[in-house]
Parts: sequence; structure tokens; C-alpha cells
Amino acid sequence: MDRERFLNPKNEDRPYMLRHDAAEGEAGGKLDALAKAGFGGIVTNAAWHTAKGDPAFYLADDGDFLLLDRTIEAAEARGMGVWLYDEKGYPSASADGLTMLGHPEYEARGLTEIRTDGGTWVRPDTFEKIVYACRDDGSPVRFDVNYAEGADRVYVVRPVFEGSHAQKCGWGPRHYPNLMDREAVAAFLRCTYDRYYDKTARFSRFEAVFTDEPSLMSGYVNCGVPMPFVFVPWAEELPEVFRRMHGRELWDDLPVLFSREERFEEGKLRFWRTVARMTEDAYFGQIEAWCAAHGIAFSGHCLLEESLSMHVPLYGDLMRQLKAFDWPGVDMLTGSPESYWHSPADFAMAARYVGSAARMSGKTERVMVEICPIAAQTHDGDFTFAEQRGTMALLFRAGINHINSYLSHDRLGEDFPLYAAMFGRAAYWLRGAHFRSEIGVYYPIETAQGYYYPDVVGINSGASLPDAVRLAEKTLADLNRSLGAAGLDYTLIDGDWIREADLADGVLSANGLAVSALVMPAVRWLDEDVRTKLAQFEAGGGVLLWTAAMPDGIDAALTEDPAALLREKTDTGIRVEASEPGIILISPYEKDGRRFWYLVNNCPQETAVNVSVAGGPPTVWDLLTGEVAESPAFRIPAYSAVIVES
Repeated sequence: MDRERFLNPKNEDRPYMLRHDAAEGEAGGKLDALAKAGFGGIVTNAAWHTAKGDPAFYLADDGDFLLLDRTIEAAEARGMGVWLYDEKGYPSASADGLTMLGHPEYEARGLTEIRTDGGTWVRPDTFEKIVYACRDDGSPVRFDVNYAEGADRVYVVRPVFEGSHAQKCGWGPRHYPNLMDREAVAAFLRCTYDRYYDKTARFSRFEAVFTDEPSLMSGYVNCGVPMPFVFVPWAEELPEVFRRMHGRELWDDLPVLFSREERFEEGKLRFWRTVARMTEDAYFGQIEAWCAAHGIAFSGHCLLEESLSMHVPLYGDLMRQLKAFDWPGVDMLTGSPESYWHSPADFAMAARYVGSAARMSGKTERVMVEICPIAAQTHDGDFTFAEQRGTMALLFRAGINHINSYLSHDRLGEDFPLYAAMFGRAAYWLRGAHFRSEIGVYYPIETAQGYYYPDVVGINSGASLPDAVRLAEKTLADLNRSLGAAGLDYTLIDGDWIREADLADGVLSANGLAVSALVMPAVRWLDEDVRTKLAQFEAGGGVLLWTAAMPDGIDAALTEDPAALLREKTDTGIRVEASEPGIILISPYEKDGRRFWYLVNNCPQETAVNVSVAGGPPTVWDLLTGEVAESPAFRIPAYSAVIVES
């Protein structure tokens, strides 16, 4: 590694600033101020100033694109990078209303179940149409779009807006398109992506596009007031896609979708797998294909990544969507390491899901965080420099290696250049490096899908959860902390990765990631092909540990403390002694044939450390100061990190 580049990171390694007004007015002075503060680039867009609230004017002024070109030119002259932000505000996909202009059929829709008295039921204006009707035993009855005869249950469709993120997001309410509808997403591409491509002369200078918090709207968000109906997502093509995927009719599974019984339902699993596939195909996959065809990377982040329970109603399967990004990303709303680990919103798991998706798909060159530290502010309304850098050091441990920042340099003052340089150094080491821990933790999305039921309040506002899902979330969070405290690191892996992976001598490997020990956290369901492959994995010498719960038919004992057992069975290649156990977090890597470890001091005090590695005294690269020294004994500042190279 180049010591001069480590001391003075290049712009491409440094944080980029999210500046939605960068293309308004004189760009050079704004960019000079950002560069002086330590930023290496910006994420920006055509000006939002025109006719707020009138979609006919969004992206309609050619002068806005001329200003954007000047901003790109000014950034290029200063050696700064530029990303494109794809929405006016958030969530992405509405194009400030342009996507659905003249096309109300593109709006996100939900399906709900109405219990009736078994007589004639007439559709009220509240709903658009009846799509199915049946008796309690599932047998169909006569119906059309307006009437049902002799039904106990009627299934109806309507647009979803009230109580959803479309209404309750911080930017402001606006109706939102259906992410399962390819035509709706194609309209978003035409009025936003195509327009930027056609009107921005320097479009080729964009490194990536940033899409922000798109989601299915059928699960309520930020909504603590009970709503009159519960919904699951709906699209007109859903029954046909379901039939192709599962070889059976969607209608046969409808009665279980709204059941609140605490039991796994294969019908729920099939439904949410169909939703996940359609969402990937229509939104994430379609935009990724557009970006590939136009020479730009696809990046951004999803909504409420923190909790497994939210991955189902918002995406069907979050990991499936994350793996569609070229450069996966996450949102981070805290600047406190304490909050990162212990907030009710599990920020630590949010980063872990995204970093793991990047490793599973082999897309570790850029893994993005949008840092927006607004939650749980302290110290006269803000976080300290030590806390901010400690939070980011933990994010980089989870697999992040690029910062898009809403944290302005004003908030850290003279410390911001140190912050920017520190994580430019970390990015230089970690981008494209191969993660060398062979511990995997299973992503139990099938459990969450098969137990999920919708509720009348927001999924982040007190919605009830099935016990099995609550246990899975708790087990994942406990493992995340206990493995770190044991000096271990890991990757979350899913059933799709296991299917894809090669298996030899008890090791699963795919896309540069290898797993020889796998923890199964409160898993209640595995497909037969995954069960078979895991049995072969274990028979070949792989370590397979079940904890908290397991599916029916598994002949194994539950492990109470997987971290302790894995610590006995795992050689991390480094021995670390510190003043207190568990405060130094260790992540093993390899890059360009060189073995190294990323060490984080997860403590608000400076900590003395002594390390030993094979091959003689280690080389220690201090990320905060930029100093490089050969010594087994050194000190890591509070909430800071170093690279140790063998």
C-alpha cells in the first residue's frame, strides 16, 4: 500500500457531500469550501427550485441542466467525483409526481381481506374492485368486480397512501408508484433517468446514481394511529407470476395471508417470495440494467433496513434487492456508538445486512453509507468528534467503505478534515479487499416471510410481531454483539448464496466469500435443497450450529453460546491483548496477497493494545493520524481504528 496515499487520501477515497443545491448559483466557491473541509466529491441533482408542488415543472427547465453541467465541470476541474441523486426529496420513484402524471393505474396498491356475513356483498367506493371471494374453507363463490354471493371472505384492492411512507415520510406526502409494476418503474426511468441522460452533456462524468428509500407501501410506516384496513402488496400481474413461480393458484393461498396465528404458513412464504421477485425485476433490476446500459453504477439505500421484520412488507426480501445494486448502501441516523449498538432501531444490523449483501454478491469495491446523524443527539444537541468517528469506524467494520454525507463540516469544525482523512484511509485499505473470516450467520428471511402478518399501525410504530420473528431478530442482534466481543467477525448469508456456492471439504464458497462455520439463528424453515446442501456441508467437515430454534425434522442440539464455541474452533490469525476483553473488534482481510486486520477500539477511552501475528512484528497503520509503524504494542485512541498488517 502507498504510504503517501494513506497519509493524504485521494478524493475518490474521501467522503462525498450530499448537496441538493450544488447546481444552483456559483458552483466553484461551494466546491472549494467542501474540498478544503476534506470532501472528495458530491452527490447532487438538477435544481429543485422550480414550482414546488407542481410536477409539470420538475426537470423541465433546460437551464437547470446547464447549471448542473457547470457544477460537474467545476467538480472535474478540482478532481472531485460526482454522483447523481434521482429524486426531488424522497422516497425515490415518484419523480415529484411525474411518474404517475396521467397514469393513476401506476399507483401502489394493496390487497385486503374483508370478512362478511355470507350473504350478498356489494363493493363500497372505498375499494376499486373485488379480485376473489370464498367461504371460510377456501372454496370459491360467485363474484365479479362489484358483487360477491355467499362469501365469508372477500378480497379487494385499492391504492395505498394513508399511513404509508408515501404520506408519512419526512419530505412530505405525495402519491407513489407501484414498485412491482414494470410499466410504472419504466415511467420513472423515462421522466428522470432518460431526461438526465438526454439533457446533461457531462452525464458520463457521473460515477453512480443514488436512489433513496424506495419501498412497497402496503406496510404502514411512521404511523402510530390504527388504520381501518391491513394490506399486502398487489399488482395486476401478481396472480400470473405466482402461478409461474409455484405451479399453483394465488387464490388458494389468500386465506392464510392475513392469519395472525403463530405458525409457519407455506402460503405466506410463496406469496412474499413472489413479491420479492417482482420487486427485484421491476425496480431494482430494471434500474440496474438501465445504469449498466448507460455506463453508471447503481447505488442508494432502502428503507428501515435495521430489522428483519421490516424486510418482508417493504421488499419481500431485503437481501434480494440489496444484491441487485452495483454499490449497495445503507442509511445511518446516529453518530453515537452506544446508539449504534443499543438503539431500539438496530443500526448495527442495518449496516451488517448491507455489508453482507456486498460480500455475498462480490460487490465490495464500493459499499455506501448515507450518514445522517440526527437520532438521539447529545452534548448540547450534537455528537462529539470521537462519537462520530467511532460510529463510522463500526460501519466500516460491517463492510461499508464509502461515505455520502449529510453530516456537514460545520458540525465538526476543525475536526472534520481529520474525520474525512481517517475514513479516506480506511476506504483505501478496505475497498475490494477479500473478507477472510469463514464464519457465516444465516439470514432467516423464510422464517420472517412464513410468519408475517400485516397490522393496522406502522411496522416501526408498535406493530405486533410473531413470536418467531421477534426471536429471530433478537438472536441476530445478540450474535452480532457476542461474536464481536469474542474477537470474531462474520457474514450474513442467505439460501440463494448457499445454492450458488461451490462445496468442497466442508467449505462453501462463491463470489470471493468462503464459509466453513455457519450459525443458524432461530431458523424455522429451510427449503429441501438448502437442507440437503447443509447436510453435505456438515458431513464434509463444516461446522453447523443451531441456536434459539430450528426447523422441524432437524436432528441436532441447540447451541447456547455459538460465539464461545466458534472462538475455540476458529483461528483468526492474530492475537490481541487489551486492557479489557471484548473492546477491540477484529475483522480479517486479504488484499493483493497481503493479510491484514481492521481493529476498532469500541471504547470511549484510549486503549493500550498488544498484538502478535505470524511473520514477525506487525505493521500498524493508524487511521486517525496517518502514521505507520512496526510495533506489536501501540495505543488506539478512543472510538478509533487501525490496520494491522502481517
